[in-house]
Amino acid sequence: MLTVVFLLIMVFSGLWIYEKYTETSYEQEEVLSYTQYGTYTYSASVTEPNPLYPEGTRLEMGKAAYFFAVSPTLDVSFIYSFEAADSADLDVEAETMIVASGKEGSGEEQKIFWQKKFSVGDPITVKMENGDIFIYNFTLDMPETKLMAKKVQYQLNYSSDLAIEIVTTVDYEGKINGQKVKGTKNFAMPINIVSTYYQVPAELGSREDTYKNIRVKRDPSLSMIKFPLFLFFLNAILVGALIPIGKMKKIDTEYIEKIEKERKKAPFKEFISKGKIPENLNSLLQVEISSLKDLVDVASDINERVIHDTASGEYFIIHNGTLYIFFEDPSEEEY
Repeated sequence: MLTVVFLLIMVFSGLWIYEKYTETSYEQEEVLSYTQYGTYTYSASVTEPNPLYPEGTRLEMGKAAYFFAVSPTLDVSFIYSFEAADSADLDVEAETMIVASGKEGSGEEQKIFWQKKFSVGDPITVKMENGDIFIYNFTLDMPETKLMAKKVQYQLNYSSDLAIEIVTTVDYEGKINGQKVKGTKNFAMPINIVSTYYQVPAELGSREDTYKNIRVKRDPSLSMIKFPLFLFFLNAILVGALIPIGKMKKIDTEYIEKIEKERKKAPFKEFISKGKIPENLNSLLQVEISSLKDLVDVASDINERVIHDTASGEYFIIHNGTLYIFFEDPSEEEY
C-alpha cells in the first residue's frame, strides 16, 4: 500500500517538475536608462603686474590659490553630455548662477541661514541627441563676486563663514529611449574666497545614472524546481527501499512454512525411505491413512519401513497384499 502511495507522489512531483520547468515566468529587472555628465573646467589669466608670473600667463586648474592681485578673473567652461541606452531627443536649457549663502553645521545637520543668487549671463537653450556634448563658457570677476556676497553678509550683520558656489541648472524635456521625460539637474562648483585669494577644487566632474524597471523573461533554473525535484527523488528512494523489503517478507514467509514442515517431519525421518509406488495397484487392498504419524505407527506395528514417493508426494507401506498410503501435496518440500 505504501509503495503505491509513494509511486503516486512520484508521478505528481514529476508532473509538477514538468509544469514548473516549462512555464513562462517573468521578473522585474533594473537597467540603466540614461546617464548625465556635468563638469567644470577653468583657468585664470594673469592680467596684473606681479612678482610671480609674467602678464598673459594662463594659470590652469589645480593651483593651491589664485590671487586677486595677479588673476582677478576666472574663465570657466561648463561641459554637459547625455548618454541614453538607446536614443535621445531633448530640449535642454542651462542657466548658471552665483549662489552665496550662510551655512552652519555639516552633513545632514547643516542648516542654511540665508541664500542669495546672482545670474551669470542669460539662459542658453540647445537641442541635444544621444551622445551630444554641450559647452557653456563664461567669465567670473572674482573681486566683484566677493563684493556682492560680502554686501549681503554685511547687510544681514552675519559674521559666520561665507559659502559661494557656481551652480548650473540643467532643465531637459523630450524623449529618451522612446519615452517622454522631463527633469532638472544641478551641477555645482564651490569657490572658497578669502581676503586676498580664492580657491577652486581640481576635481569637479559629476554624473547621475537614471534606471528603469523592465519586465524580462526568466529562464528556468534549478531553484524553481528544487522542492518538487526533492520530493520526486525522496519518493524514488522510498519506493526502491520498500520493494526489496516486500520481497524479503514474502521469502521469509515461505521459508518459515518450509521450516515448520521440516520440523513436523523430523521425528519420522528414521522410519522413512525414498522409493516409488508400484504402477499396478489393482491386486492390492488399499487403506488410506490420515496422517504421516499414523502411517509411521502402522509401520512400527508390522515391522516395515514407510516409503516416500517424492514425485507424487505419497507415503506408503505394502504388507501382505495391503497398501497403506498417506497422500501429501507434491508441491511440498521433501524432508
